[in-house]
Amino acid sequence: MSASRRAFIRGEWNPADPEVHSIHQHQVEIVSLVVSAWPQHLDQVAKDILALGNSEIHGRDPIGKLIVVLEEESQGAIGAKANAISGLPHVLSATMVFQASDDGEGVV
Repeated sequence: MSASRRAFIRGEWNPADPEVHSIHQHQVEIVSLVVSAWPQHLDQVAKDILALGNSEIHGRDPIGKLIVVLEEESQGAIGAKANAISGLPHVLSATMVFQASDDGEGVV
């Protein structure tokens, strides 16, 4: 399992793994989106989002809303993925509701 914040949150993090110690050698961008889609296509939209990689669905409302969390190494990659989600078939909108950057330097 690759070292990531998602792996840590899901309890799939092994602190003995050497890859875990390299996680702070690059910047990490985390964004959450509210994605609105046609309710009858919500399952397909969720599958399409997960297929993009580095994404998770954290909430689902049967009226056509998904809470999506994305993690990438740059703001550009996050923007590209958010745009890709907006352009998926049956997606009505993708609105960013949270953004955080972590450069691994920690709080001083």
